[in-house]
Formats: sequence, structure tokens, C-alpha cells
Amino acid sequence: MELLSPAGSREALTAAVQNGADAVYFGGGSFNARRFADNFEGDGIISAVDYCHERGVRAYITLNTLVFDRELCDALAFAEQLYRIGVDAVLVQDLGLAELIRRNLPELTLHASTQMGIHDLGGLRYCKRTGLTRAVLARETSLAQIKYLSDNCDIELETFAHGALCMSFSGSCLYSSMSGERSGNRGTCAQPCRKNASVLGRPFDKDFCLSPNDICMIEHLNALQRAGVACVKIEGRMKKPEYVATVTRCYRAALDGADASTIAALKQELFAFFNRGDFNTSHLYSDSVKTDRIGSSKPDKAALAAAGQSIKGENRRRKIDMTLTLSVGNAAQLNIADGEHAASMSGAVVQAAGKPQQAELYADRLRKLGNTPFIAGTCIVQMNPDCYISAAELNALRRDCINEMLNMHHVRNNVPVFDETAAANVRNIIRITAGRRVSSTGFLYARVSNVRAAEAASKAGAEFIAFEPCTFGDAEMQISGLLKLRAKFANGQKLILALPNVIITEKQHRCFRLFSESGAFDGIETNNIGQIAFFDYFKNDVTKLDAMQNEKICKTHAPLSGGVIRIAGIGMNAMNSFTMQCLTELGYDYVMPSPELTGAQLASIAEHSAFADRMLIGIHGRTPLMQLLHCPIKEHKGCQNCMGIAGAVTDEAGRVFPLVNIRYPDNCLVRMLNCRTTDLIDLLDRIPQTAGYVLNFVGEQIDEVTERIAAANEAKNGKRQTQYPNST
Repeated sequence: MELLSPAGSREALTAAVQNGADAVYFGGGSFNARRFADNFEGDGIISAVDYCHERGVRAYITLNTLVFDRELCDALAFAEQLYRIGVDAVLVQDLGLAELIRRNLPELTLHASTQMGIHDLGGLRYCKRTGLTRAVLARETSLAQIKYLSDNCDIELETFAHGALCMSFSGSCLYSSMSGERSGNRGTCAQPCRKNASVLGRPFDKDFCLSPNDICMIEHLNALQRAGVACVKIEGRMKKPEYVATVTRCYRAALDGADASTIAALKQELFAFFNRGDFNTSHLYSDSVKTDRIGSSKPDKAALAAAGQSIKGENRRRKIDMTLTLSVGNAAQLNIADGEHAASMSGAVVQAAGKPQQAELYADRLRKLGNTPFIAGTCIVQMNPDCYISAAELNALRRDCINEMLNMHHVRNNVPVFDETAAANVRNIIRITAGRRVSSTGFLYARVSNVRAAEAASKAGAEFIAFEPCTFGDAEMQISGLLKLRAKFANGQKLILALPNVIITEKQHRCFRLFSESGAFDGIETNNIGQIAFFDYFKNDVTKLDAMQNEKICKTHAPLSGGVIRIAGIGMNAMNSFTMQCLTELGYDYVMPSPELTGAQLASIAEHSAFADRMLIGIHGRTPLMQLLHCPIKEHKGCQNCMGIAGAVTDEAGRVFPLVNIRYPDNCLVRMLNCRTTDLIDLLDRIPQTAGYVLNFVGEQIDEVTERIAAANEAKNGKRQTQYPNST
């Protein structure tokens, strides 16, 4: 099982390598999820990769952020540079960028970042199908789920084993972006979750209900390996080199077979070095997350000094065998081999010795490899006693041969130069010639979470009603109510099954399959790439679905793909035109662009690409900021058996963020919504003309459903609207 350590600086990279990492991951410039680390650029990144390879350590580079249209060319050029210098893999989040790299650099190994949110079989199979060789699983994935995934999909699995734990499902957190315009999906997270917050009202100094303690799997590495994990990952690209050194050394010892008592001592060492309270195992066995703050995160001076000492010098040496051949009148010949490469070098001409020379003396000089990543193995000197070469000449020969060996470990790949012609071709890909244009003012897409709200949305005039089930104990009753509602539809109204960002266990998948196979829905909205598997459940029931269509329903909004309407929700993180193109190639009829895009960026995509008639832009609703499998209400107040509005989080500024849950049979998914409702209905005339406009009423009152849909219809017809109270 591979040990993968973080490097946010050259010193941290050295710390990881010298303390036993099998691989190191680090960023290079703007396109990585830790843009405030001391990332590597230019010659620095080349030197870092070569340093790793000289010591038999793999180098993985993070290119794991969402990118804008204007950045795609630069991101692809950077990926080409990484391929040229021989990086072992690149981590990606953006679906469009991953596909762009795959098409232009097919030999570059790609790993799915945890930011991609892979946690189910559908997600793994998507990665496998699109050429990714490894997936970094969501931290919320249980040990049983890991085993299930490993048994059913032939792709490498990587999981976090130590370090900071995000409260929200990775890739689905908009808290920093919406509260402070610093996007976690863009590598600039301000970590507002680490500040004071409480579910009991205004927080006190010790209230941190969104800041979980760190994970530590050092006692569970064997279980992870048995479950099929290929790589365990240490979090910490923003941490100091001493932290990286200590954690890497402890996990190296555990992986190398340390006994239980030694592992217990190592865990105490880790705890003394950095902690936010007691360690947890996230969701490996069950929900072990806690948000208490006990203990200190400051290591003592002795621990720091020991960690700093471990970074100095050269601890990662590979054995080399050397053969020196000396013959009077001929150039000295040195051959070295390390089991992977062999180098041969000629030196100075061998002179006749004034007195007999001893072979062992020359062998001793050869063994002096200094601060190189090599240690002498066998050392053979083939010579007669009358041969002589000076110490300086022998040292130069050894140095030149060692440098040649080091160069052999520097991987360099040739690819066509990414020149302006290539860049223009990429721009042509992402700026597709305008296709069908929107001729109407766009339909209204109302997203609701109960049958009463769906009926209200239908009566108010929404053309699409997206229903997200939030409880499953009465699933048959909900389906019956939706079927009755569909029978009343007129003028092409459509009923859509909306899926949440996280459906993690097989039991949870069965809950939504019951709805998708019911015949009640015209289409589906997905919010994670793994959910494309749900298309198949609809395919199996297209005949039943068509048979239940009321004769009054016209085909105004017929799916472009034929059959089932497929919609990519905001959880799909469509940040650029090429991602939108990839989603349409997967069969999606409509795409909701990321809510992190500005109006100008949305207008640019709509104006310069063929997607204006595919885009659904949000105009009303509380933006979901966090997706939580750990319920802060349950931790601090006990389970309230709540349904719908579960409570609220109050931050240190007094802002109140509602919590809305989905009650699965085995646990809850809790969504933290923005403290204010986003409402753009009064600005509708300034929003790009697209296929439709989304109103999200999850957790809202019925009268608000009716009133805001009516206001949106009036705005579509040109009637000016006033700003919605307490909105942003």
C-alpha cells in the first residue's frame, strides 16, 4: 500500500521524501486546491519532480480546481509541461479539463481528486471509462463501502488516512465562496467553517460546530489494505515541514510492520504534535466525527527539533554496484548500476605507478558517495598493482558517473509543442460555433421537496417541477401523490426526480431507485458524476413512463436525447463551456452552471457557445453551502428525529444558516443553506437569455412557492419586480 505525503513547499517535499513517503503530491501555480501554499513553478517544479525520481519516489501534481473558459488553454499547456517532465500522475477535479487533457495528452496518467466527489460505483465506473486510473475517495466513504467498490470496479482506490477533515462533502462546499468570495473549488478556501459557530444560538469562544477534529487511521491501515485501498494519503499541504516529517515517519513505521504497542506510541506522538481535539476515523466504521476543542495544536520544542533533524542529510539511498577498470595507458572506466539503470563513464588516462597500488584503496574512495541518494553495494576494482590514478581524477570520474545515473532517473517525454496553433484549436473547442438559439423567455424550473409544494408550483405555472425526496418511510404515498399530480399537468409540464449531491450506500441508492423506476417522472436531475448510473433505471421503464403520459401533455420540452429528460444540477460543477459540452455528450439535455460563475461569465458562455439553449440559471432560493453526513444538531443536542428544516447554525457574526436534512434509512444528509435567499427575479432582464430559470424551494413555505413563481412569470412578461426582502 502506497504512502502518499503532502508538500506545500520544497522543504516539506524534502521532509516527506526523507521520512519514507512512497509518493508526494504538490501543486504548481494557480491550478490547485491549495493556492496559498508555497507551490512549485518553472524550474522549481522540474527540480522537485527530479528530486523525487532520483530517490525512487513518485511525484503527483494537483491540477484539481474548477477552471474558467479563459483558463482552459493555460491549464492544458501546464498539463503538457507536466507530461514533458515525467510526473507520475495529475489529480483533476474539473470534468471538462480532465476530458480535454485526455484528448490531447492521452499518455498522461490522471487521478480523480477527492474534489470530484467519488463515493459510489457509478462514479468509479465513470472514472474507469474515461481513462482515469485512480480515484481519491470522499472522506465520508465507509470501510464496508470501500470493500464493495474495490470488489466491483478494477481501478485504484486512494483514501485519506491522516490530517484535517472537511465538515462538508469535498467538491460540494460553497461556504467560503458565498460568504467571502474565496472559492474552495478554486483553491482559495478561507475556511469559515473553522471559526466560531453553534447550533445552540450565538456561539461562545469554544463553540466550533462546523470544525471537526482531525482523522487518524494509523491503527487501521491493515483494515484499509484488506478492503482494497491502494494508497493512503496524508493531508497537509498548508502544514510546516516538521509536521510532514513527523506524520510521514510515523505512518512509514506503521506500514513497515510496527507492532500494536509501537503504533499506540506513534499515535500519541502524532497527537502531541498537532490536534484539534481527539482524533477520529471520519465515517470509516460509523460517524466518529466530533467538533470539540480539547488539547493543543502546538508541538513542543523537542518534537520540532527532532522533526527538523530528520529532514537534514540524505536518508533515502538506493544501493548501487560499481566496477572500476584500470589499465596503464588507457582511460579509467567506471560502470555503476542500481537495478533500474546502468551508467558507464570514461575518466583520466591511467598512469604507471611509482609503487604498487592496492585495489581496496581505490574501492574505498569509490564508496564515498557523500550526500547523494546512493549507497555503495558491491564494489569491484579490476587492476594490476602498477596502475595509478589520482584521488582527484577518481573523484571526478565517480561524480560524473553518479550525475549520469541521476540524469537517467529524470524522465523526459516528447509531445508536440503546444504552440499558438494548438491553443487556437483548443479555443475552437471551447468556443463552439453558436447553435440553436433560445427564442422564448425561458421556462421556470421549480425545485421542491414535498408533494404539497410540487402541487403549488404546478398551479403557479412552473413548467418543470423537480421533486427531491427528503424522506423514504412513506415513499409509496409520495409516488402516488406525484402520479395524481402528473395526471393534472397541462401545456407540457414535466416532473423531474432531483437527486442530492450524496447518495453513498447501496441502501440509499435503493431509495432513489424506487422513485426513478416508479414511472412518475419525465426526467432526472443529477448532482454527482456517479449518478449517471440512474439513467439506466429510467431506460428500463421508458415504455411504462410513456404509457402513463397524459394525452394533454404536449412535447414543448421534449428531451434532446430522446426519452428521459436529463439535467445536470449545480452539484456537477459545470464551470466552463467544455464541461458543459462533455455533459451534453454524456446525454444531458440541460445543465445548471456553477453558482460561482459571475453574470458576465454566464453571459460569455451563453453568447459564445452553443449552450444558451441548454443552460438553466438559478434565480431564487437559498444556495446549499455544505453537504454534511455528520449532523451537528445530533452531536450537540441529540437526535431530534427532525424532517425538513432540522435547525440552524449561527456564526460569530450572528448570521443564521438553516439546516435541511434528507432522512435516509441508515443516516441523514444535512445541507447547510445560505443565511440569505438569493433572488434575481427583479434583475431578470439583465440575466442571459437561456433555456430556463431555476427556483429552489427546498425548506421554503408553500405561500413563498406560489408568490415567487408568480413574480418570475410577471418578470418574464416584462413587468418590473421589487427586490425580494432580506435577499442577496
